This record gives sequence, structure tokens and C-alpha cells, in this order.
Amino acid sequence: MLNRKTYRTEEIAKWIRDEIEAGSFPPGTRLEERPLSERFGVSKTPVREALIQLATIGMVELRQRRGAMVTVLSVDQVVSMFEVMTELETMAAKLAANRMSASDRSELSRIHSRSEACIPAEDFEAYDAINKEFHELIYRGSCNDYLETSVKDVRSRLRVYRRYPFTKAGRIRQSFSDHAQIVQAISRGDGDAAAAAMRDHISIGGRVFADLVADMRRRA
Repeated sequence: MLNRKTYRTEEIAKWIRDEIEAGSFPPGTRLEERPLSERFGVSKTPVREALIQLATIGMVELRQRRGAMVTVLSVDQVVSMFEVMTELETMAAKLAANRMSASDRSELSRIHSRSEACIPAEDFEAYDAINKEFHELIYRGSCNDYLETSVKDVRSRLRVYRRYPFTKAGRIRQSFSDHAQIVQAISRGDGDAAAAAMRDHISIGGRVFADLVADMRRRA
């Protein structure tokens, strides 16, 4: 029974986290225990435990006598986390260039090639999903479990905000071009070039990201 209960809690936590990252539960959304328990056919206990798990990584805020809601990040928090993510992504690219297996290098190239089909129609949703695959393969290719976990956690918390730049006209084409440089550097095992290309890529995204920050400030 204990194992089953733990499994259900993890399953519920993953589902809620996926919905938050996908933008289905935007920041500020209330997360009611009863609807969630009815959806999964469980008592409120595993739902409550799932929400506590998500609260420990900052994705959910638990408010006394007011229930849970998806965390709303301040402008300063978003900027600070973005700076950390830039450094982690840069480190991952550098390590991946030196450590990634031949099969994963080939897979990285295939993922990059698949994303090209999203450019003509500026298919934001499809590109966003492939972009996630691309970056997560680089994290794995760094062969550093702690780094992989850290960058995934930061990126997950920023994901609903990170999706914004791809909605800008021409951003998908620019991102594809950036990725090409990263793939080339990793393929030839050039760690310094891979790091520089990744930093430039994230920084270019940051210039578009500045629009989001400005919008957040207007709404604050």
C-alpha cells in the first residue's frame, strides 16, 4: 500500500508539473484538491502530498487557509533565474562537447534537422517541444547528473516564461540557426566553441526575453 501511495503521489505531481510547464496552469492558477482527487480517483492525501512536493521546488505556493496556487514569479526572480540558467546551459554545452557519445551526437543532429520543418509556418508549439528535446539531450550529454538535474529544475520553473520568445516573428528561424552552431561545435568536440555558441543563443533569447520582463513590469 505504501509503494502504491508513493507511486500515485509521484504520478499526480508529474501531471501537475507538466501542465504548469505547458502553460495549461498559468502562474496564479488555484489548484483545488477536490477536483484533482476526483480526476485521479484518489483521496485528497496523495494530491496534498503532490502539491507539497511541487512547493519544495518552488512551482507551487501553499497558502494557509487559502489552498495552493501556481507560483507567480516576480520580475527580479525571473531575471535572476534566467542568469543562472544561462550559466548552467553554457556549462552543459561545454561538457557535452567533450563527453557526449557518438550516438547522442547523431541524435542531436537529427533532432535539430526535425525542427527545420517548423520554420515556414512558424509552428510555435511543435518547435517548443523539439527545442526541449534538443536542450535536454545536451544536459544528458554533459554526463553530470547534478548539473542535469539543476538546469532542468531552473528551466522547468521558467518554462512558461521561456515559451514567450518563440511567439515573436522570426524567432524560430534565429533559434534554429543558433542550434546549428551548437550542433557543429559539439560534433567536432570543441568545448569552448560550444559554450560560446550556447551563451550567444541564450543571450539572443534574452534580448527577446526583455520584452517579457518589460511586460511583467507593466502588469505589476
